[in-house]
Amino acid sequence: MSDIAIDCTIDGQPYSPEQLDRLRYVRDLHVLHQMKRLGAHIEHHGEPLSDDEIDCLSARDAHDINVATTLAYGPQGLRELFAEPLRASDRMWKDWNTASAGQPLREARAELTVTGVTLDEFRAHVTDFDELQKLVVAANPDHFFFCPERPGAAYAMETFGMHGPPTDVLVAVDPALPAPFGLDDGFQLLLSGHVRLTSDDTPIDIIAYHQCKPLPNGLLVKLCALFPAKTPTELVDGHKLHLAIEFAATVEMIAAARSS
Repeated sequence: MSDIAIDCTIDGQPYSPEQLDRLRYVRDLHVLHQMKRLGAHIEHHGEPLSDDEIDCLSARDAHDINVATTLAYGPQGLRELFAEPLRASDRMWKDWNTASAGQPLREARAELTVTGVTLDEFRAHVTDFDELQKLVVAANPDHFFFCPERPGAAYAMETFGMHGPPTDVLVAVDPALPAPFGLDDGFQLLLSGHVRLTSDDTPIDIIAYHQCKPLPNGLLVKLCALFPAKTPTELVDGHKLHLAIEFAATVEMIAAARSS
């Protein structure tokens, strides 16, 4: 977007918008192949796509087809399509959670400096789950659905950290959540919350704890997701990029909606 600028830093290393867009393209292709293997019909202009044809899609077409296919299946259709991977994912998280009891959580962090979108605009979209519902699937290829269940809570299906199968969870905002760490000087809490598995309401030690502060013409947001100690490094590191992709795309969509 020409009227905004987004600077992303992960572990002290800068990531350009072009790098994040490229990774989003790779994940769009991954999810299309993933759904096709499970029996989904992946089509372009009404014609079914082979695996080789999926790999030849442009970034825009891959994204649009991914979003359209995901929305066409809807939450229940996706739960049926991914029934076995979701069961495997539940077992995986329960095992990691149990094995991590009493150990410090692992942190996945990303930092975004945004020019051209105010903190109030950003907060209005990411803390209102009805507004967020409109953005989530398009913001990240690893988001499958986000369905508000009550104020401050939503059923969501996503692949954490670009690692393994997706997980079906109930995400709930919890302002009383014990702070996993102190806020940085000048920052305010943007969002804190926890998750439970949708299948049987098992709590899993996955925590969102995002902080932010206003800038003269934008905002600085420090994103953090925390995971059980036994969560693989590949997932934790992957989720740093997941967060960056998700929130950078959200900022772009907020700006686009404002100018349309």
